[in-house]
Amino acid sequence: MRSLTFISLIFVFLFVTGGGQSFALDVITFGPKETKIDGSIPYSVIGKYKAQFRAFKGRIGLDENPWRIQSVYLEIKASSITSNCPWCDKLARSHRLLNASKYTEIIFKSEKIIHDEGGYKVKGILAMHGIKRRMTFPFDVKIINDQRSQEKWIDLKGTWVFNRKDFNIIWNRILDRGGVLVGDNVTVNWGIKTRIKQEEI
Repeated sequence: MRSLTFISLIFVFLFVTGGGQSFALDVITFGPKETKIDGSIPYSVIGKYKAQFRAFKGRIGLDENPWRIQSVYLEIKASSITSNCPWCDKLARSHRLLNASKYTEIIFKSEKIIHDEGGYKVKGILAMHGIKRRMTFPFDVKIINDQRSQEKWIDLKGTWVFNRKDFNIIWNRILDRGGVLVGDNVTVNWGIKTRIKQEEI
């Protein structure tokens, strides 16, 4: 019941276009230390189920000229979902929802990064619960120059919303109709703030 499909997600941002010019590509790796991935879903019994994923990893690829995200990859261990409601977490990991023992990972891999007047969007494939779907999510990016240390930091934030039933996450075939007991839409909030290390390639 307390649905839980968050994914938040994990990110790999890899790559780039070059147009014949040489450039430096910075590859940033991250995990729970630098990143927070949490999610929530309406659940009539407790109001709203809120949880975090504790085990995940990802990478971000940046083109230095100018600083642009080129691709994203995120990998989350489904069984790491945790909240202040242990019995909710147990149900979330069970075969009735995430089925974490069978579908051990939640993976997002970007296909395209879009930057327009509305901001950034990442288009890619989200693989969860044995199903893959193309999805597009918005996110914000800031490059911070620390004048004291002369270091650059990247600050990424986003909110993703998707329907758990698109991934066949249905807690009860009879009762799970219309999202009355458990809401259909899952909201995932994530943030990454980490130092950029430049590497010439």
